[in-house]
Amino acid sequence: MSFMACPYFMPEERFGSTWPFPQRLPLGAGWSGACTAPGHEGARPSAEDLTSSCNLGYAKACGRLPAERHADAVRFALGEERDGILHVLFVCERAYLPASHGELLYDKAHCTWTKPHAQLCVQRMAECYVQAQLERRARGAP
Repeated sequence: MSFMACPYFMPEERFGSTWPFPQRLPLGAGWSGACTAPGHEGARPSAEDLTSSCNLGYAKACGRLPAERHADAVRFALGEERDGILHVLFVCERAYLPASHGELLYDKAHCTWTKPHAQLCVQRMAECYVQAQLERRARGAP
């Protein structure tokens, strides 16, 4: 099973839970944060919501998830690294089908995004994902 983060989740800091393999989570680790769903901006999800919904996407049981939405979940993957530029691929899914996709570019030497995502929430998720993946690489994890 592949997991993806909720498109309305604004991750802020690492969050430990009972996940058996947190490195397999969509953002490379568990995160706490805030909800950005319309009408619920800034809401602080409970630990249970963070564990079962926010970090996983497709949170149909979440009362904050709007009925009309552009996506149900967001997925990231590291693409190639060329000339110090890390290519970060993303896809937003709606009803288990791609709704939008693209590539973000991260300059490792300058720790800056040369091609960020226009939506702040997705961009922050990408930042968390890259942070977790680079830390994992530095530890020599497979």
